[in-house]
Amino acid sequence: MKTTVRLLLFCCFWACGARAAAADDFAAVTAADRARIAATIAGDTLKLAELLSDDLRYAHADGRVQTKAQFISAVASNKVQYLSFTPEDVALQAIAPGVVAMQGGARLAARAEGQRHEFTLRFLAVWRQENDRWRLVAYQSAQLAAAPARRP
Repeated sequence: MKTTVRLLLFCCFWACGARAAAADDFAAVTAADRARIAATIAGDTLKLAELLSDDLRYAHADGRVQTKAQFISAVASNKVQYLSFTPEDVALQAIAPGVVAMQGGARLAARAEGQRHEFTLRFLAVWRQENDRWRLVAYQSAQLAAAPARRP
């Protein structure tokens, strides 16, 4: 009986500790994602280099897939200037120790070839802890169709 009680207490403490660790990881990943968005909008390629994994695969809503070097080069070129990225309905899930998936929606505004573009998308981002720093290792987004106009 004492062994069973001890085992139950151990499991409860372990589960509470795991939840606390996940909450800490989620807060760190959320902060890293905000920093990534801000760096992308600002064109801060040095900050992006810190936040992106060398293994990055970044799949845009139009189907293009870029490596870390390609993504940073594209941001530096200013051919497409990101104006805003507003996340919505974001959820995080611990996938494995040191790996967190983030999924949600976002409203995005960008300027390309002199024209402003605005759209809504869904995304899935995978963050991995590398050398005590959270880095984006994979990103996939899909543009949502515009909502039909409502008729009175």
